[in-house]
Amino acid sequence: MYNGIGLTTPRGSGTNGYVMRNLSALRVHETAADRAAAWDVAPPKYREPDEAILEHERKRKVEVKCLELQLQLEDDGLDEATIETRVDELRTTLNKDLASLAPSAKKLKPSDTHGIAAAKKAELDKMARALGTKSNYTEGDAFDREKQEENKMRRMVEREERERKREEDKTKWLEQKQKWEADKKERDRLRRREEDRIRREKEETGRRKERMPPPPVPAFRDRPRDYRGERDRRSRSPRRERDARRRRSPSRSPPPRRRSPSPVQSKRSRSPDRAGYRRSGSVTPPSRRSPPPALPHRLRERSESPPRRGRDRSETPPRRRGRDRSESPPRKDHELSPPPPRDGSDRDRGRNASLSPRPTGRGRSTSSDSSMSTSMLSTARLAHLSSPLPVTRLQILARGSSVTPLAAPRRYASNAVFELPTSPSTRYLKPIYDFSAHTQSSATKNTISLGDEYLLPVYARPPFVLSHGRGSWVWDADGRKFLDFSAGIAVNALGHADPGVSEVLQKQSSTLLHTSNVYYNEWAPKLAELLVTLTNKEGGLGYAAGSTSSAAKQGAKVFFANSGTEANEGALKIARKVGKDRWAAATGGKVDDSSCPKTRIVCFENSFHGRSMGALSVTSTEKYQIPFRPLIPGVSVGKLNDLECLQRLITDDTCAVIVEPIQGEGGAAAATEEWLRALRKRCDETGTVLIFDEIQCGLYRTGNLWAHSALPIDCHPDVITMAKPLGNGYPIGAVLLRDSLASTMTPGTHGTTFGGSPTACAVGHHVLNRLSDRAFVTHMKEMSAYMNSRLEVLPKWFSTILQPHVRGRGFIRGLGFNDVSHPGVVVQLARERGVFLLTAGKDAVRLVPSLNVNKEEVDMAMDVLEGCLSSLRG
Repeated sequence: MYNGIGLTTPRGSGTNGYVMRNLSALRVHETAADRAAAWDVAPPKYREPDEAILEHERKRKVEVKCLELQLQLEDDGLDEATIETRVDELRTTLNKDLASLAPSAKKLKPSDTHGIAAAKKAELDKMARALGTKSNYTEGDAFDREKQEENKMRRMVEREERERKREEDKTKWLEQKQKWEADKKERDRLRRREEDRIRREKEETGRRKERMPPPPVPAFRDRPRDYRGERDRRSRSPRRERDARRRRSPSRSPPPRRRSPSPVQSKRSRSPDRAGYRRSGSVTPPSRRSPPPALPHRLRERSESPPRRGRDRSETPPRRRGRDRSESPPRKDHELSPPPPRDGSDRDRGRNASLSPRPTGRGRSTSSDSSMSTSMLSTARLAHLSSPLPVTRLQILARGSSVTPLAAPRRYASNAVFELPTSPSTRYLKPIYDFSAHTQSSATKNTISLGDEYLLPVYARPPFVLSHGRGSWVWDADGRKFLDFSAGIAVNALGHADPGVSEVLQKQSSTLLHTSNVYYNEWAPKLAELLVTLTNKEGGLGYAAGSTSSAAKQGAKVFFANSGTEANEGALKIARKVGKDRWAAATGGKVDDSSCPKTRIVCFENSFHGRSMGALSVTSTEKYQIPFRPLIPGVSVGKLNDLECLQRLITDDTCAVIVEPIQGEGGAAAATEEWLRALRKRCDETGTVLIFDEIQCGLYRTGNLWAHSALPIDCHPDVITMAKPLGNGYPIGAVLLRDSLASTMTPGTHGTTFGGSPTACAVGHHVLNRLSDRAFVTHMKEMSAYMNSRLEVLPKWFSTILQPHVRGRGFIRGLGFNDVSHPGVVVQLARERGVFLLTAGKDAVRLVPSLNVNKEEVDMAMDVLEGCLSSLRG
């Protein structure tokens, strides 16, 4: 029989069996004397415990002591190897002297068997309490090594789970605490900003009150007592006045004929609050006072407010408030919308009417028109302060010319009028930032020195360290603030630290950051569908704008990469594969035949397609290519907008033509519609794949989805590559190609590890949804039109410095310089004045701001640019 500790004893010879056999001899019906006699005459068969039972008991006690030592050492935290060694030592020591652990059978009386059983039961109960087991604990459980090991592992798992849960709770609490603190800081910041805004509003209102002329004196206040031409209709009714006149007249002559009040007077007489006065005669506070009404001609000379001091309206043209930047402080966001009219004079009304005419309906008085104008401008100003897009309906008025405002399907809040300056700004003639070494903080110096020591020196960076940004603004580690009109080289379409992009990044990275292309993920198909659907709707890749056919929606495929360079590499590989397929179909050869001649590629001067060996081979810029030649052979270089070179460049051996519709790095030069049409025709004649690199000019930077979206379909490409704004700073690139080309690519012909990750595609889907919003596109077009109107006058003002035409479209614009050394100087001067610009090619400065830039930011960038050009001219 197995007894739980590895010993085997005869059945029925255990302690419990011995006790039961001895107790069975005790007959309840026998007296004590009879039982004593029975013991003396014939003792029971098992009168004494046999030696096997005693041996079993002694070994059991050894195991009990070993188990107690093991539990104690586990509580002390010793490792298992040490515990096992020390337990084995104890077991060896106790087994050497087993006789000392149990009394000899010869010294026990028959009644001592009951004592042995009771002691055994007590030890079992004690062990059950120590191990935390049930009260009906049996002996075998105490020595079941497997069960003990299982319990030990269970306790260890429970302890680890408790520790893990404790760490999770602590982490969650810390995160919640940080969130509370961040929310509190943000609330405090917004509260302080609102308080500053209200304070500045009050100060501006006070200054405006001081500049306002006093209200005109009502007619009844300065008339002689006997004047009856105009009645005070508030105090006298016509009947009471006629009766008083009759009482004063000695004769019963007929009363003078009363003239009918003019429509203006009738309208004014019915208003409860006339000319800014209450019925009690007290003056209404200026903030609630309506503009004064128009007075009769004979009283207008006395009541009309005098012209402002320091301005002769007949000689000096009206200027925008704050235009003299040499004296006035920088304007804040809430000060940039035009104030409501200060008075209701005909002079101001006429000037405002020329800016934004409003027809006057029948029966409407001049005063009511003026009041309406004031209220509308005040409402527009308040909406401007709270709207994330400050300007929508743009009206640009230049002296001697007018620009028709762009039609907007949605009005944001403003009917404000913006005037173009008539001369270059002089506000930023001097730099405001000094980047010399003695102005750098220790943290900035340490970061720069660390980069110089460990970073590959392939970039020439200015001597400051950027720390954070918001919208179109960035700050460096030393607290300097910059307006970023480079947008991370045309990447940050929604600006820096966009809350929506940050939320998508945080949410997606907490669920599924990366899976590789071995598996599907949720966002890659959604982003691909959005790209194809928008292209079908807005035009591009052979689809005219507004196409709705279901076949057209399925006519393109997308491949996701990690950057623009990778996208161009993928497009060139696809074109090479398509070229070989077409050659094999035409000649009956094999696709893998190395003798296939249709492998040549055509690119154009001043292009930039990337820095990998394939993309660099079609980037025809000497400074980029020279250190790494020889490059990929079979590349021909043409000239943008040169019609004559197309026949020579593109032949039957050409597999791909890659071109930027608007060159970014090459100087912001745009391809003409006529040239693109001829290029498309020549590619069709030779079976060549036409690739449009819209990495910098695509995705609404020109005001359309693609730079070629507004062109006829006979100017469209076969393949579009994109990257920069798609992720708003998160790395992602893509190739969009027609179905007729996509069929050549089979599993294994191309791939990438990180391309099309769930995180990148989730961010791209969010960004593209916001960029394609009609209100966003309308705002962007209006702001780009305003920026263009300011850029167009610069070549006239600085004709000795600038080339006569501004390059590019939308928000990718370039200023060409006559001297190739000037662009770098202007970029540096602008940086010292708080604006980031970029060079483009050899002779241009490039402006590629965020697509959600507002009018005030455009004004600052243009003012800084004008100051830089003025400084350059001397």
